Amino acid sequence: MFCSHSKGQTLSGQVTWECTLKRKSPEEGEIRMKARIAPGWHMYALGNSLQSPIKMNFKFEPDRSYQLVGNVSQPSPLLKFDKLLGMPVTYFENEVEFGQKIRLKGKNGTIRGTIQFMQCSDQVCVPPQDFGFSLKIFN
Repeated sequence: MFCSHSKGQTLSGQVTWECTLKRKSPEEGEIRMKARIAPGWHMYALGNSLQSPIKMNFKFEPDRSYQLVGNVSQPSPLLKFDKLLGMPVTYFENEVEFGQKIRLKGKNGTIRGTIQFMQCSDQVCVPPQDFGFSLKIFN
């Protein structure tokens, strides 16, 4: 079994990210991106309304060693009406893990990516942040 790992904390310290790459077969793998969210805080989910200023985004730099398969997956988020925004939003508390399936092309390489996210408490929001990660592929 193959595993590569990247870990780090955001500037505000309210969200800690851990990214891993797990090989499912010689040709298939999955990037797992786990966020641990501090008590009293929440992080917005993928797929919020187009009118929402809060967008979560995953960007992956192209590399000859892999190809993305499908879109980033997430578990079912919580839903609430955000009084400050005046609209319903989806979000996560405590811990959440996202996944991105990849096709491995049989070459050594590096998966580099950026996770853009926004975190809030009931009283304050931290401006959107980027968390960069790098995972090695060894064949």
